[in-house]
Amino acid sequence: MEQLWSSLLEFINQLVSPDWGALVALIPLALAALVLLYLAWTLVRFTRAGPRRRGRRPKPRAPAGVHMPGPSYSPFLAAGAMAVLLYGLVFGGWVLAAGAVLLAFALVYWLREGMREYDHVEHPQTALVAIGPRIPPPGIHIPGPSFRPILASVAMAVLFYGLVFGGWLILAGLLMLAISLIQWLADARREYRGVVIADVTGHLPADPRPGYPVKTIATFAVLFLGAIVLNAGILPPRSGAGSTPAGGAGSPAASVAPSPSASGPAADVTITAVNVAFTTASVTVPAGKPFTIRFQNNDASIPHNVAIRPDGAAGPAVWTGEIFPGVDSRLYQVSALQAGTYTFICDLHPTMTGTLTVQ
Repeated sequence: MEQLWSSLLEFINQLVSPDWGALVALIPLALAALVLLYLAWTLVRFTRAGPRRRGRRPKPRAPAGVHMPGPSYSPFLAAGAMAVLLYGLVFGGWVLAAGAVLLAFALVYWLREGMREYDHVEHPQTALVAIGPRIPPPGIHIPGPSFRPILASVAMAVLFYGLVFGGWLILAGLLMLAISLIQWLADARREYRGVVIADVTGHLPADPRPGYPVKTIATFAVLFLGAIVLNAGILPPRSGAGSTPAGGAGSPAASVAPSPSASGPAADVTITAVNVAFTTASVTVPAGKPFTIRFQNNDASIPHNVAIRPDGAAGPAVWTGEIFPGVDSRLYQVSALQAGTYTFICDLHPTMTGTLTVQ
């Protein structure tokens, strides 16, 4: 009974004060699970879509004089390469290099297909039917151009910057990506309705040339610049170091407040983070006994922490410190470690590393 009660208390403690570093590491797995669930749901809907026809189906053919591009695996290859690249941004090492190489190969393959398709249209084997300006043949509905892929690409770029620099850029990237995907979904629904109408009436004029998404671009600019301002600490405003106190002109000048690293009990070692990097390259602590780390985070509004892993940052962490935004500091109480060389790293920014020598 006592063991059961202890297990229950340990489980509640994980809910009240979870290991944020472990939760951040699980984000790619959660995203992969959501993608798999969506694919399974799409497959179930496809199998239930009617009318259900058995047997061999005739291969669809385009009308005479109309060239339809064939199916392509390039989007799936590029999406798989992007997934590997995202895992690499989290775990680093050879996974990041493999993701970059796979994405390059996928994009080159996609470009080769596009060039071959363009060459087929530019130099057709048979004469095309004369078609009026922006008017497809009867029974053919041509989708109109869209800015959504470009907007989604811009949002993904901001999200990548957020994964590197953290802070408000992540939220801005997610909001921009959500806006572009929702607009893309609305375009797809409108296009689907147009295809249904074309199936019924036998003809539907091509979509007109879309206007520039000025409002969406302005919204993206506001979100991006706002995230930059918040990350830089410009807002909310802070009191200046040399401002005059409330006592008036005759009062003594205001003094600069001491940094958080100067307050609190002394520590065995001090590690400082500035501009998403550790300024401390290496530290040395005694082996076989507990020690303390004073971690000073000088990046305003950007969360960091210190985690200790085996040499090379491979494998699970042997100790993980609290994640907190700057400008602030924490005094970490670290349990005794065996003699050897370790790597201290930020769980949220794997490029922030240093060497911890225990001797």
